Amino acid sequence: MAKKTNLFMCSSCGNDFPKWAGQCPACKEWNTVSQVFGSYLKPSSNNQNSRSKQPKPQSPKQTLTQAQFSYLSTSISEIDRVLGQGLSPGGVYLLAGQPGIGKSTLLTQLAIKLSQNTSKAASTKKSASKGVLYICSEENSTQVATRVSRFTKADIKELHLLNTSNVETILTQNSLSNYNLIIVDSIQSVQTDLNPTSPGSPSQIKDSANLIIKMAKETQTPIIIVGHVTKAGSIAGPKLLEHMVDSVLELSGDRQHNLRLLRSVKNRFGPTDETGIFEMTGKGLIEVKDPSKFMLAGRVENAPGSSLCLIMEGTRPLTVEIQALVVPSNLAIPRRVVKGININRLQLICAVLTKHLNLPLGNKDVFVNVTAGYKLSEPGADLGIALAIISSIKNQALPINSIAFGELGLLGEIRSVAFQDKRVKEAKTLGYKKTISPENTKHLKDIKL
Repeated sequence: MAKKTNLFMCSSCGNDFPKWAGQCPACKEWNTVSQVFGSYLKPSSNNQNSRSKQPKPQSPKQTLTQAQFSYLSTSISEIDRVLGQGLSPGGVYLLAGQPGIGKSTLLTQLAIKLSQNTSKAASTKKSASKGVLYICSEENSTQVATRVSRFTKADIKELHLLNTSNVETILTQNSLSNYNLIIVDSIQSVQTDLNPTSPGSPSQIKDSANLIIKMAKETQTPIIIVGHVTKAGSIAGPKLLEHMVDSVLELSGDRQHNLRLLRSVKNRFGPTDETGIFEMTGKGLIEVKDPSKFMLAGRVENAPGSSLCLIMEGTRPLTVEIQALVVPSNLAIPRRVVKGININRLQLICAVLTKHLNLPLGNKDVFVNVTAGYKLSEPGADLGIALAIISSIKNQALPINSIAFGELGLLGEIRSVAFQDKRVKEAKTLGYKKTISPENTKHLKDIKL
C-alpha cells in the first residue's frame, strides 16, 4: 500500500530532504527548498517474484550480442552531426530552447522523416516497426496534425499522435506497440499519478522523467523530451533532470534572424563540440549546407569597419563578418555596445589596442556587431574584432579578399588557436588571398592595413 510522506525538495538541484532548511544542503542555494508530497511504495522483502527477476551480471560482449545494438539515422544530416551517429536504442534526449525558437518544428520534421523511412522499409518487408509516437501534452493532436500537413501533403500512417499528459497512459501505449522513436512535448506538461503535485513542479518533473527513462531503457526505444528554459536561459526544473538523461541538446538563435543552431551540451553517445546549422523558413527548418555563404549574405565589400573571421563550430570552419563602428563620444564614460559577443571581451580588446597601438579609444564610442544573429564565444575571433575596430577608427577598409583569426593576448601578441591548419586550408579553399593569422603575424604592431 502506498504511503504518503511529506518531503521538502530543492527547486535548483532536485534533491529532497526530511525537513525544511533556508539553504539547500546539497547545492547551497538560498530559499529554494519547499514542501512537496511524494508517494512511495513500501518495499516488500519477502516477495519471491521480485527476487527471481533480478538481473544477472554479463560481459560486455554478451550484452551487445543480446541487444543487437545499432544507431538509427534521423535522415537529417545536421541532427546526425550533433548526435554523433544517430539515435541510440534506449537513449533519452532532452531538447531545450527559448519559446518559439523552433523545438516543436524541428521534432515534427524529424518525426516525418523517420515515419517516411519506416514506410519505405515496411514496403520492402525489412521492418516490422510502427514508426513514431508523438505525445501531444502541450498542444492537442489537431494542432500537431496541422503542423504536419504544413510540412508534407502525404498521408503518413506511421506517425501516431497521442493526446495525453498522463505518464501512465504513455507507458501503456508503448507497451502495446513497438516504435522507432517517442517524442514527449514537453516534460513540464506531463504528470504521473504517483505524484499529486502540479505539472512543472520539480518533484513532478523528476518522477515523470524517471518513469519515462525507465521505459526507454527497458524497451530499447529512443525518446526525445522537450524541455523549457528559464529567464536566465537554464533548463527549467531540477538540475537532476540533466544528469538523468543521456544527452542534452540546445536549440538557440536570435528570433529576429533566421539562423538556428543545434548544440550538444551533454552527449553520452557522441561528441559535444559539433553544431547543426538551420535556417527558419515558412516551410520549417532547412539545413544550411554552406554556412559561410549564408552568414555573408548581403555583405558590403571593401567597407571600413568590416572584417571577415574564420571560426570553428565543432570541427567545421565557418566564415563570419564582424562589423565595428567607432565614433566620437559626448559622454564622460564612452559607450561599449555589442551584439553577438561578450561586452567584457570588447573592453579587453579596446584596452589592448589603446595600450599597444596608441589608438584614441578613451573618448570614443565603440559598437561591435556579428552579422546574421550569430553569437561568438571562441577566442579565435579576437583578431577579427580588433581588425574591425582598427579599420573603423582609421576609416580604411581591410585588404580585399582578406580573412583573419587568432587569439589576442594582453601584451598585444597574437596567439595560436585550435584547428589552425584546418582554418588556413579552408581560407585557401574559399579563395582568400591574404590570411592574417598567428602563423604570419606575431603582434598587433606587425599588422599593416
